[in-house]
Amino acid sequence: MITYATAQAIGDRPVQCDATAVATESGARAWVLLDGIGITPEVRTWTREKARVLARVAAVTRSPEAAVTAARTVSDSDGYEDAFGAPDAVAVIAVHTADGGLRIGWCGDARAYWMPTGGTPEQLTVDHNEAEARRARGLTDIPYSFRHMVTSSLRRYDGMSGQIGAARPLSARGGRLLLVSDGTYAPYEDNGSDMSAPLAAATPRGAASALVRRAVSFPAKRRDNATATVVQFA
Repeated sequence: MITYATAQAIGDRPVQCDATAVATESGARAWVLLDGIGITPEVRTWTREKARVLARVAAVTRSPEAAVTAARTVSDSDGYEDAFGAPDAVAVIAVHTADGGLRIGWCGDARAYWMPTGGTPEQLTVDHNEAEARRARGLTDIPYSFRHMVTSSLRRYDGMSGQIGAARPLSARGGRLLLVSDGTYAPYEDNGSDMSAPLAAATPRGAASALVRRAVSFPAKRRDNATATVVQFA
């Protein structure tokens, strides 16, 4: 049995530009979380539409990577330009197949975590941002702002800047999958906390709600859009 839920908080932003979607096709189910880059109504509308498209493509192809690649074949903005140009977003996608397999793909700094029953959350993704790129080169003096400089997204695909991540395959039994935007996980990290307690709530709905409520309650100069999707695999 699979149950899931999503919760969001707008934070201090004027518009909620995170978006989620779910699609099922011939025994495969896909969950998508996008974090829109921008704070305009055009980005919000574009991100919601793209989330639905990505979920359908991921469920049909059973491949998160194929869904991101398909999104990148559309080079225009689909009519949603704003004053800052064409909309963009980072993405994390999970696909569960009838044999119990779970595949995770992403671009940018949206994340996926896996928490086995009775265990602690394990981060499955590696952020595509300038901070991680410098850390991978052995640098340690990394400005905080570099974590917000993403190096891959749904529109960035030139060379290494457009990498699509693929996590190790999982057998989705007896645990919870968490998909989150940086507006959810970053406040926990910044305040030396972890997400184990809220993620362990009795139901996926309770866990998702507790995660985002806590995220936007931490002291901060600016609270970002926060979104969490929690999937329970019995």
